[in-house]
Amino acid sequence: MIDAIEKLPRVGLGFYPTPLTDAQHLSQVLGGPRILIKREDLSGLALGGNKCRKFEFILAEAKRQGANAVISTASSQSNFCLQLAAAGRRLGMKPSFVLIRGVHVETQGNLLLHNILDSDVEILKIGDMSQISGSAVYEAQDRLADDLRSKGYKPFVMRHAIPDISALLGPVGWVNAADELITQLKAQNMEAQYIMLANGGGGTQGGLVLGAKYLRAGLKVMGITVLNRKDTAVAATRENIEAVSEFLGLGVKVSPDELEIDDSYLGQGYGIPTTECIDAIRLVAQTEGIFLDPVYTGKAMAGLIDMIKKGRFKATDTIVFIHTGGIPALFAYDKEVAR
Repeated sequence: MIDAIEKLPRVGLGFYPTPLTDAQHLSQVLGGPRILIKREDLSGLALGGNKCRKFEFILAEAKRQGANAVISTASSQSNFCLQLAAAGRRLGMKPSFVLIRGVHVETQGNLLLHNILDSDVEILKIGDMSQISGSAVYEAQDRLADDLRSKGYKPFVMRHAIPDISALLGPVGWVNAADELITQLKAQNMEAQYIMLANGGGGTQGGLVLGAKYLRAGLKVMGITVLNRKDTAVAATRENIEAVSEFLGLGVKVSPDELEIDDSYLGQGYGIPTTECIDAIRLVAQTEGIFLDPVYTGKAMAGLIDMIKKGRFKATDTIVFIHTGGIPALFAYDKEVAR
């Protein structure tokens, strides 16, 4: 572990290292390079996902501050919020959320699990995820925090924008994951050239880029946007990298040209699966017995499949695909996914 990370407070929430699976059948069907799948869907908290690594550091800080409730925001079927609710319950913290209205708001998928966890959930009329750091969302969070304080709670309010402490600590988990992945590859006598994953807010890709560059791993980290257009995604990811690098004292800088982020597979926007996304979900299930989700990993895999078909990679390349979880959303998107 990187020394600067080892010194930070941390709570144990996940089962690490997560498996690194050789997707031989999928690679064979695609006639392409070797594909390894990093199984963050098996991280062990709730129904899995990449956010667990982030919450190990974020919630350690919340506990350090004496918080007994946590408040955050995302889309209505957010796996981020679901994992946060589960982590909060495990640590004795009341989970409360103001959610941006997504495509699905029925009590299914992650909203069903919130019901089981007895999360406080308010769904806003806002339907645009680009407003996640906007004044209306912040005001709703502040109202909820005031209400919790009036009931005797001490809430920890999470914002998604730098320089909020939770926005700085979240990517730290993925700097650490880069170290874990490099160690796994070495232990299995494997060498990878690429890492591919979905890019939402840029924290996960940012952490991987920062970790890989600091450790001189020689890995190209490729992001498929599921939220923003390329320019916005590049700016957000770069901001994450440089802010967290400064926070940890790693001295890493990146230029926009160093970040490989593709918005070709975004489709109509966040939470709206494309035909290629659904095709990718079904192909991976039918070749590897692994389920992807319709918001993040399905679009990222659609991008990988398309790039393979277009000859983007050599047959001798090895690509690590980060399975960031999100499986509960499949059940909310039944009409889109079923055939």
